[in-house]
Amino acid sequence: MSQDLFDYGIQNEQSDIRVHVCPVARRVYVYPTDCGLQAIEMGNYPQRNGYQRDVDEPTARGYLVPPFDIEKCVGLTFRSTAWDKINFQSTDDTSEKGIKAIQLVKGMLRQGLFPAPFLGREVTDKDIQIDGTDIIVNSNGSASGILRLQVKCDYPGGEKSLGGTGNLFLQTAERNPNKRY
Repeated sequence: MSQDLFDYGIQNEQSDIRVHVCPVARRVYVYPTDCGLQAIEMGNYPQRNGYQRDVDEPTARGYLVPPFDIEKCVGLTFRSTAWDKINFQSTDDTSEKGIKAIQLVKGMLRQGLFPAPFLGREVTDKDIQIDGTDIIVNSNGSASGILRLQVKCDYPGGEKSLGGTGNLFLQTAERNPNKRY
């Protein structure tokens, strides 16, 4: 029995930054969400279906985009012990992979290994400069300083030279028959 996919993915999420954790390539790719949207809107990349284990029909659809075709995308590498500690397995279900990806990114944030876009504003008030402040930094240029991250476990994704598929999967539709979040 065929099930329709629902319009759900990068195009309607409320994130500022996307993070693709790619265990096969042992890389984490980070880019502004808007840059990912611009890449798929160019129309140069193929759409493919994604599947969950034990489900015969597609459970997702998205675009296959090489990481560095996404403007401002950076690929991060770090010690193997971090990957080993998280212990990603191809047999993990989608929920387990997602939880592990979030654990890895939280560890990166704690260790200061996460590249966040910051906008600096030079302080021109001489009194404030005398007090020792030359630049005020806000993440993503927002007054609140809040930066919203969307973390995806893109298990086989990443550069081919590192063993990955050569692409990131930028999802635009899904259904979740097994209720895995």
